[in-house]
Amino acid sequence: MLSQECQTIYDILCEITGDSEVYKIVDADEITDRLPSDAMLSKVQLSQIIRDLKDREYVDIKYFTPDEYCLHIIKRIEPAEKAVTGEEIKTPAEETKKERVLYGEKSGAKGVKPGLVLFMSFLGGIIGSGFVAAVTAILLKFVI
Repeated sequence: MLSQECQTIYDILCEITGDSEVYKIVDADEITDRLPSDAMLSKVQLSQIIRDLKDREYVDIKYFTPDEYCLHIIKRIEPAEKAVTGEEIKTPAEETKKERVLYGEKSGAKGVKPGLVLFMSFLGGIIGSGFVAAVTAILLKFVI
């Protein structure tokens, strides 16, 4: 997530360079002229913000001086915050549908009960640990 200043500079750079995927030379004064009146930045601060955008891979810089930048904007799509609507709220019926899918009703394993699944998992754990114990005993007998 970008800070407010970084996001503002990124938006301004997107406006200046457009949708082209070539490097463009952008003057520092051109960027500062497009800034809102309440957010005035010095060239040093602007340079730091553009370096931060480069580090976060929002822009690719070929070269830069304090007065101009040769850069290419890397288009990034960030997820917009969703407003909660009635469609996004899940009802208890939808949650039970998820549980049914987890226990195998929708996957073709009809009649599988959660208790049976628990028992089979427990049985598999016992058999697996018994196998490991037997192999360990055999190795200890012949190796040591």
